[in-house]
Amino acid sequence: MNKNFLKIGVMDSGLGGLSVLNELSKKIPSADLVYYGDLANSPYGEKNKDEVISYVDEICKFFLTKNVEAILLACNTATSVAVDLVRKKYSIPIFGMEPAIKPAILENPNEQIAVLATPLTLKEKKFLELGKILEQENQIYSISCKGLSKLIDHANFYEIEIYLKPILEDLKIRKINTIVLGCTHYVLIKNLFLNYNPYFKIYDGNKGTVNHIEKTLIPLPIEREASLDIFLNGGTEKDFEIAYTYLNNHLHNEGNYVK
Repeated sequence: MNKNFLKIGVMDSGLGGLSVLNELSKKIPSADLVYYGDLANSPYGEKNKDEVISYVDEICKFFLTKNVEAILLACNTATSVAVDLVRKKYSIPIFGMEPAIKPAILENPNEQIAVLATPLTLKEKKFLELGKILEQENQIYSISCKGLSKLIDHANFYEIEIYLKPILEDLKIRKINTIVLGCTHYVLIKNLFLNYNPYFKIYDGNKGTVNHIEKTLIPLPIEREASLDIFLNGGTEKDFEIAYTYLNNHLHNEGNYVK
């Protein structure tokens, strides 16, 4: 599919998708971006499938009112349960996220790979079939991280470190040094993993997803000042402050932040 475009909607259950927004703004700087963080219904990874599908559908409708020309579900959980359905329902291109398990396995043959993800992501068919397709089910060590994305949304780094400590100690005992971050939220705390062990090899799906978007869509070949609008459903003043902090630390472009 080749399409000149100007505006892309990026959604997540909270602030984790900002990590993908960063990659997108660097790779396609001419695109206007609209970010929607669904804090009112976060975390998706602990909801049931029907709830998540309903949330994603409503956000897609919201994006259409903003005249976006493509949508990215920058949320592994949303992708795993809803992407096929919304692709059938809406005519614009809709992209999703997938844990970077394949490159982790291919680049680390015969090594165990730890995959950190939400409970719902790990239960979904897309994830379960991936190991079978790669014929490396025994190589994947799944870690369900219930509640971690919410701590990240609240930027509660003290509690995040307490949460991660037993996980990191377990990886040390198992001598696992390759980690796949199967939730975009976790990418925002990548440094906490590397502070514990600078030799960790950490994979996430952000770059691969953005590369796929760039190859699928053809951006307008002009220099222009792109805009960025941030919407946080149920967001408080503190939530916006946290979002600004993540943006200042990670984001390539600046833009307008809208409540």
